[in-house]
Amino acid sequence: MYGDEILKIILSAIFGCLVGLEREVRRKPAGFRTLALICVGATIFTICSYKLGVTDNRDRIAANIITGVGFLGAGVIFRNNASVSGITTAATIWIAAALGMLIGIGEYWLSMLTLIVSLFILYALQYIQNWVDSRFQHRLYSITFESDFTGDELLRRIAEWSLKTHSFKETRVEKQTSFEFDLTGREVNMNKFNQWLKDNKQVCSFRW
Repeated sequence: MYGDEILKIILSAIFGCLVGLEREVRRKPAGFRTLALICVGATIFTICSYKLGVTDNRDRIAANIITGVGFLGAGVIFRNNASVSGITTAATIWIAAALGMLIGIGEYWLSMLTLIVSLFILYALQYIQNWVDSRFQHRLYSITFESDFTGDELLRRIAEWSLKTHSFKETRVEKQTSFEFDLTGREVNMNKFNQWLKDNKQVCSFRW
């Protein structure tokens, strides 16, 4: 009597675990157990909505799944100064719920396609993102020099490694000169710049 519903619940648990495995490997807040529960829950609510609703109002419960998932997703997003983390995890929660809803209405092939595309985005595109990030790094530097080190000399050094500065600020207090600026460029060139800062005896401190 409930064979089809049991199949849907089992499939949603498997799909949720597959999507959540990538988050679990990367030690993110929502792992495969969390995403499996979200996917199963979305499937159950979709089944309930389909069975409890009348012919013209079968989406009354399922429509609220999106709202509930939105609260869960917001709980894993954190902001630390200028950086924001957890957005990918929140999007994964969203897609896990969508998979559960597709399985709940019996769209098995469409849910399978969605799962494959989602896994491709989570795994394969990570390598492309790493490649892009290594060539387009963005860092905020704060450097303090001894004596009257000039900004022109610092900019000349930065230009040697094909790096670009934004929001360049210079502050001088007694015998120390401080610089704050955004730096963009390739990661390997930024590492060379960092090494120059470490070897420079005029540098009192720097952070990024």
